[in-house]
Amino acid sequence: MEAVTDPALRQLLDSARSSESSRSRAGFGALQRHRTEDATLVGLLADLAECRAFVALTTITGTERRGTISRAGLFGIVLQKSQTDASLIRTTAIASVRSASRLHLDGNGIPQASTSWPTFVSSHIELGEEISLMVSTQHVTGNVVSLNRSLLILDTPDGGLFYAVVDAIDEVSIRVPGSIRHD
Repeated sequence: MEAVTDPALRQLLDSARSSESSRSRAGFGALQRHRTEDATLVGLLADLAECRAFVALTTITGTERRGTISRAGLFGIVLQKSQTDASLIRTTAIASVRSASRLHLDGNGIPQASTSWPTFVSSHIELGEEISLMVSTQHVTGNVVSLNRSLLILDTPDGGLFYAVVDAIDEVSIRVPGSIRHD
């Protein structure tokens, strides 16, 4: 390839390259702004799950939970508090998330599960399992007697039964003796 020797042609080519470079930078900036505007809580939770970041969550009732998000879906997350203690927290019950480390996340992560909240809950708990529930500000512990898409029934320590509408449950805490249950 021969060098361009005509000064007018060289100036025209340099101007075109400069203009293309400016358009490219402007397009990249617009794309970044667009991504920031489209950031969602679900996308952020998915990013945090992918990074296995230690977080502090505050629920809409003001309760703080700490742990590592091991799974994030459209309707809820699994917050691993220890090897044997996990919580299922409904996405709409999360008021804020704070990461213990400085991560630069864009909030555009892809959720790992797109199931409904009742399906998300039922896929993580089993009949007979001891769990704790948060329904609004009420905390209840018991063994799972029955679960379907709309109703969860617990046998409580006082010998009674507690009936909870699954869509009203904000959090389910599961304690698995021995090791982590893998989904």
